[in-house]
Amino acid sequence: MRRGLPFALVAATALCCLSLPALAGEPSPADWLQRMTGSLHSESYQGTFVLQRDDRLDAIRVVHAAENGGYRERLETLTGAPREILRSVDRLSALKGARAAAGEAPHGPAGAPVFLLEHHDHYELKDMGADRVAGLDCRMILARARDTLRYSHRYCLHAATAIPLLSELYDGHGKLLERLAFTDLERLEEVAEAALEPTREDVERIEVRADHGHKKPDWDEQTGMDGWGFGDLPDGFTAIAATERRVGDNETRLRHFVLSDGLASVSVYIEKASGEQLFEGTTRAGATHGAARSIAGHQVTAVGDVPRATVQGVLDAVVYHSDQ
Repeated sequence: MRRGLPFALVAATALCCLSLPALAGEPSPADWLQRMTGSLHSESYQGTFVLQRDDRLDAIRVVHAAENGGYRERLETLTGAPREILRSVDRLSALKGARAAAGEAPHGPAGAPVFLLEHHDHYELKDMGADRVAGLDCRMILARARDTLRYSHRYCLHAATAIPLLSELYDGHGKLLERLAFTDLERLEEVAEAALEPTREDVERIEVRADHGHKKPDWDEQTGMDGWGFGDLPDGFTAIAATERRVGDNETRLRHFVLSDGLASVSVYIEKASGEQLFEGTTRAGATHGAARSIAGHQVTAVGDVPRATVQGVLDAVVYHSDQ
């Protein structure tokens, strides 16, 4: 029996879009998703969006500047405790959907390596027609999960740029897990540097770097990276990026792998640890699940916006060959 969004949700989505019929010759759903990923490192904008996770609702102001194939953005919370986040994502990370470690920091729309969808059929893609979000015309695209290893995704993509004005995650029972919806959006030809400067002393800085500033180790399909690699991964997932960098006062080596099925991504972090530094168990925050265990004196953590079984499956697939 097919698992995913129930018929009622698909029907409701179709009905909401009937008043704005699709035009002949429109791009395919896969084309729209590819344009979506491209928009995040080719379009600059500012606006306000609402982020809903479970019963928590946050309003966030964002200034997003595309540059050098990647992007920089400043996010400011408008609800709850005041917070400011400066995020910088390089070209390769933007293309592959890599993100910083999951946590409570607000985040804007993220890209995905949708080219991977060509290699499996774990999603059913549907064009649900035209709609409007934040007063802007957009295209509703549904990626319905065919199994329980991934969530279903629904997007409303700006008609002109494919910026995701709305993005939602649903579990296999059709329950909404997360929603990001813009309430206003303004495209910018250029972004003044002052708009990306911090305004608070306690600003949080997040950098996602895959193609410069950090060592790019050689990746081998058999031996992985310095002996670290993966065995049998959950269906549809594959390793798409491997990086390492030095962190902390002790310059501890942190290895970072990104795995994806084309829409969903899981990050795996590996660093040397011992004693009380080691943690084993699982965590959850909204649609995000995390799992950790120790391997060969290292803390290994997997985290992603996927079901718990998928994160656990990725973690269980991590292997270390000490002779490498």
